[in-house]
Amino acid sequence: MIYRRRELWLLLVLATSLGVGLAVSEFRRGLPDLAERLENLDTAAPSDRSAPASPAGPPARPQKISEAQTKLDGQLNLNRATAGDLRRLPGVGPTLAGQIIRARERQGPFTTIDDLLHVPGMGSKKFERIRDLVTVREQ
Repeated sequence: MIYRRRELWLLLVLATSLGVGLAVSEFRRGLPDLAERLENLDTAAPSDRSAPASPAGPPARPQKISEAQTKLDGQLNLNRATAGDLRRLPGVGPTLAGQIIRARERQGPFTTIDDLLHVPGMGSKKFERIRDLVTVREQ
Protein backbone atom coordinates (compact mmCIF):
# COMPACT_ATOMS: atom_id res chain seq x y z
CA MET A 1 0.00 0.00 0.00
CA ILE A 2 1.42 3.38 -0.98
CA TYR A 3 0.71 6.43 1.15
CA ARG A 4 0.17 9.86 -0.28
CA ARG A 5 2.19 12.84 0.88
CA ARG A 6 -0.66 14.18 3.04
CA GLU A 7 -1.09 10.79 4.76
CA LEU A 8 2.64 10.54 5.44
CA TRP A 9 2.61 13.99 7.06
CA LEU A 10 -0.35 12.97 9.20
CA LEU A 11 1.45 9.80 10.33
CA LEU A 12 4.58 11.83 11.14
CA VAL A 13 2.57 14.32 13.21
CA LEU A 14 0.80 11.52 15.10
CA ALA A 15 4.07 9.69 15.81
CA THR A 16 5.71 12.93 17.00
CA SER A 17 2.74 13.69 19.29
CA LEU A 18 2.97 10.22 20.80
CA GLY A 19 6.72 10.62 21.38
CA VAL A 20 6.30 14.01 23.07
CA GLY A 21 3.51 12.62 25.27
CA LEU A 22 5.69 9.72 26.41
CA ALA A 23 8.63 12.06 27.08
CA VAL A 24 6.48 14.37 29.22
CA SER A 25 5.11 11.39 31.15
CA GLU A 26 8.61 10.11 31.92
CA PHE A 27 9.73 13.63 32.91
CA ARG A 28 6.84 13.96 35.36
CA ARG A 29 7.53 10.53 36.83
CA GLY A 30 11.28 11.06 37.15
CA LEU A 31 11.29 14.66 38.41
CA PRO A 32 7.96 15.29 40.17
CA ASP A 33 9.09 18.39 42.11
CA LEU A 34 10.48 20.13 39.02
CA ALA A 35 7.44 19.17 36.95
CA GLU A 36 5.13 20.64 39.58
CA ARG A 37 7.13 23.88 39.75
CA LEU A 38 7.02 24.22 35.96
CA GLU A 39 3.29 23.50 35.84
CA ASN A 40 2.62 26.16 38.49
CA LEU A 41 4.76 28.93 36.99
CA ASP A 42 1.75 30.87 35.78
CA THR A 43 0.12 30.79 39.22
CA ALA A 44 3.02 32.65 40.85
CA ALA A 45 2.26 36.04 42.35
CA PRO A 46 2.70 38.89 39.87
CA SER A 47 5.76 41.11 40.30
CA ASP A 48 3.57 44.23 40.41
CA ARG A 49 3.30 44.99 44.13
CA SER A 50 1.15 48.12 43.70
CA ALA A 51 -2.08 46.12 43.75
CA PRO A 52 -3.40 45.27 47.22
CA ALA A 53 -2.80 41.73 48.32
CA SER A 54 -5.86 39.58 48.81
CA PRO A 55 -6.34 38.37 52.39
CA ALA A 56 -6.99 34.81 51.22
CA GLY A 57 -3.85 34.54 49.10
CA PRO A 58 -1.95 31.32 48.47
CA PRO A 59 -0.87 29.41 51.57
CA ALA A 60 2.53 30.36 52.90
CA ARG A 61 5.36 27.98 52.16
CA PRO A 62 6.74 26.22 55.21
CA GLN A 63 10.07 27.58 56.33
CA LYS A 64 12.93 25.25 55.38
CA ILE A 65 14.90 23.47 58.08
CA SER A 66 18.54 24.47 58.37
CA GLU A 67 21.26 22.27 59.76
CA ALA A 68 21.76 24.67 62.67
CA GLN A 69 18.04 24.48 63.48
CA THR A 70 18.09 20.67 63.61
CA LYS A 71 20.93 20.78 66.10
CA LEU A 72 18.60 22.80 68.34
CA ASP A 73 15.30 21.05 67.57
CA GLY A 74 16.53 17.52 66.85
CA GLN A 75 15.85 15.40 63.79
CA LEU A 76 12.51 14.99 62.03
CA ASN A 77 10.96 11.56 62.60
CA LEU A 78 9.92 10.18 59.19
CA ASN A 79 7.36 7.86 60.77
CA ARG A 80 5.46 10.66 62.52
CA ALA A 81 6.03 13.66 60.24
CA THR A 82 3.13 15.29 58.44
CA ALA A 83 3.35 16.46 54.83
CA GLY A 84 3.88 20.01 56.12
CA ASP A 85 6.77 18.84 58.30
CA LEU A 86 8.36 17.00 55.37
CA ARG A 87 8.06 20.06 53.12
CA ARG A 88 10.35 21.91 55.51
CA LEU A 89 13.20 19.64 54.43
CA PRO A 90 15.45 21.10 51.70
CA GLY A 91 14.41 19.91 48.24
CA VAL A 92 11.14 18.37 49.43
CA GLY A 93 8.05 19.90 47.84
CA PRO A 94 4.41 18.96 48.18
CA THR A 95 4.64 16.17 45.61
CA LEU A 96 7.61 14.43 47.22
CA ALA A 97 6.13 14.91 50.71
CA GLY A 98 2.98 13.17 49.48
CA GLN A 99 5.05 10.35 47.96
CA ILE A 100 6.84 9.83 51.31
CA ILE A 101 3.51 9.73 53.18
CA ARG A 102 2.04 7.27 50.62
CA ALA A 103 5.12 5.04 50.84
CA ARG A 104 4.82 5.02 54.64
CA GLU A 105 1.10 4.14 54.43
CA ARG A 106 1.64 1.36 51.85
CA GLN A 107 4.73 -0.30 53.32
CA GLY A 108 4.40 0.55 57.01
CA PRO A 109 6.84 2.57 59.08
CA PHE A 110 10.31 3.23 57.73
CA THR A 111 12.86 0.95 59.38
CA THR A 112 15.95 2.83 58.19
CA ILE A 113 16.58 6.24 56.68
CA ASP A 114 17.82 4.47 53.54
CA ASP A 115 14.21 3.34 52.89
CA LEU A 116 13.67 6.88 51.55
CA LEU A 117 15.68 5.92 48.46
CA HIS A 118 12.76 3.66 47.42
CA VAL A 119 10.33 6.61 47.37
CA PRO A 120 9.56 7.80 43.81
CA GLY A 121 11.18 11.18 43.24
CA MET A 122 13.85 10.78 45.92
CA GLY A 123 17.22 10.85 44.23
CA SER A 124 20.59 10.19 45.83
CA LYS A 125 21.58 13.87 45.86
CA LYS A 126 18.38 14.96 47.57
CA PHE A 127 18.71 12.05 50.00
CA GLU A 128 22.24 13.15 50.95
CA ARG A 129 20.96 16.69 51.62
CA ILE A 130 18.35 15.52 54.12
CA ARG A 131 20.02 12.41 55.56
CA ASP A 132 21.28 14.19 58.70
CA LEU A 133 17.99 16.03 59.23
CA VAL A 134 15.75 12.96 59.60
CA THR A 135 15.45 9.85 61.76
CA VAL A 136 13.19 6.81 62.02
CA ARG A 137 13.62 6.13 65.72
CA GLU A 138 11.72 7.74 68.55
CA GLN A 139 13.55 10.60 70.23
